[in-house]
Amino acid sequence: MGFNKGEWSELYTFLYLFEEPSLVIVDENLKVIEENLFKIIEIVLGKVKYQILEDKVIKTGENKEYKIECIAKNNALLLHKILSHKKSKGSFEIKALDTLIDDLFDGKKPKGSSKVKGDLEANVLDKRCSKTVNLKYNIKSNLGSKATLLNASRHTNFIYEIKNIDDEVMNKSNSIKSRKKLLEKCAFLVEKGAVFDFVKTESNVFENNLKLIDSKLDEILAQMLLLSYKKNEKDIQKLLSFIIEDTTSEIFYKKKMGDFANAVTFGMRASEEWDGTNEVNGGIIIVTKKGEVYLLDLIYFKDMVDRYLIDNIKLDSPSSKRYNMFKIYKEGEKYYFKLNLQVRFK
Repeated sequence: MGFNKGEWSELYTFLYLFEEPSLVIVDENLKVIEENLFKIIEIVLGKVKYQILEDKVIKTGENKEYKIECIAKNNALLLHKILSHKKSKGSFEIKALDTLIDDLFDGKKPKGSSKVKGDLEANVLDKRCSKTVNLKYNIKSNLGSKATLLNASRHTNFIYEIKNIDDEVMNKSNSIKSRKKLLEKCAFLVEKGAVFDFVKTESNVFENNLKLIDSKLDEILAQMLLLSYKKNEKDIQKLLSFIIEDTTSEIFYKKKMGDFANAVTFGMRASEEWDGTNEVNGGIIIVTKKGEVYLLDLIYFKDMVDRYLIDNIKLDSPSSKRYNMFKIYKEGEKYYFKLNLQVRFK
């Protein structure tokens, strides 16, 4: 059976946690700060639970047992195959693992529904309070392609009014068709003295979700989105540096962007009404390029998770044709254009 690199990476994470169920907690710089706070007791995959013991994993319901030694051997092979596969896209097979996947995971990739934010659900022993809790985690693997946190859609369109131009400028801008047309259109309009004013997000649902985080968040994101084309810069940290004026504004903007990154990572979708509750409550399981597995914990170290997200996400440019970005249009005597927001790990 064939999986893409990201799907193989998620399988690697599941098998790794069977072998090493104690979650090693790291800070935003991936430096270890806790090694024995959490221990996975069971991994939950739909209606099936995988109980982790010292030397074996028990698949409940079917009451099947799998030796940790065998799982570790297969996972070492899996890591080798992932690292040696150079293409970042497309699926590939690892025949030697077919038997294990068929038996352990019933031939399916071990991941939750695409309709939920969490990639992994587990019953975890919290040693600080001596209590077993049910937690959901995101998996961020550096073995595959970079994950998208906020997908482009009609809902993530931002509408701007453009002032101080005429039909001639509009037509000349719209006629630019080069490979870097978005940057060139922006530069052309700035050169012509155009003034840009954010109007609103196209989606009322997305606007309400953003305002649930902060009443000014749509304006902040609109400013950063426009700057990403004016400055030809997608890095969140650098975009923040363009609008931060002093220590007070630095605290404000970084807090708002941390809250936004936290929401799109753990709970909010642009197209669905959101009540402010995150689906993922455990944090992010990080897989390094060497196959090490760490935890960024939301329970006791949320501030570190937010700092990690700000440091490691960027804006992305979706299809300009699909979303008509920087295509100027008129309504009455006013001129408008749209930009689309997409966010991914860098």
